[in-house]
Amino acid sequence: MPARRATELTTFKAWLDSARAGYGCDEGPARFGNTIVDSAYGGRHFYYVLTHARGIRPPFENAITMVAEVAGHQVRPIPPVSMEGYRTGLVKVRSARDARLAAAAVMILATADPGERRWRYEPSRFTAKKRSGSWVCTYAHGSPIYTSRGTFDKAGELASIQAEAPPVP
Repeated sequence: MPARRATELTTFKAWLDSARAGYGCDEGPARFGNTIVDSAYGGRHFYYVLTHARGIRPPFENAITMVAEVAGHQVRPIPPVSMEGYRTGLVKVRSARDARLAAAAVMILATADPGERRWRYEPSRFTAKKRSGSWVCTYAHGSPIYTSRGTFDKAGELASIQAEAPPVP
């Protein structure tokens, strides 16, 4: 296991150096270690780089924040607007419990912050409601104005996400 992770991290670093030469970040490259994500995406291996929002220009010339899956020597970045990137390998939603777990994992990946320093996306904080065979999960960040949402279709697949966290204080 440690040897595989070391190889995957080396692969991710080499890909970043090639695809994003001269990049800068505050965290990473590193393995995306999060138990909720690991539970919802059994078998997928994620890596990330993160630049903290500061309200000013980052101190890096080519600042990036991103999450990618590494499988062997292949790197697949997950574009923030890509439902397919978040959908692949995600647990199928068949119950409210599954819906809350899947929604929390997707939101954690979308923030590119495995430590969840800004927002804790505990599955128990999501409200799951079944509507016409589909599931809708919501998470209010202290105010109805800032409500994040994950929707799962009748087949239990991720259909949409809407991340509405408050701005960085």
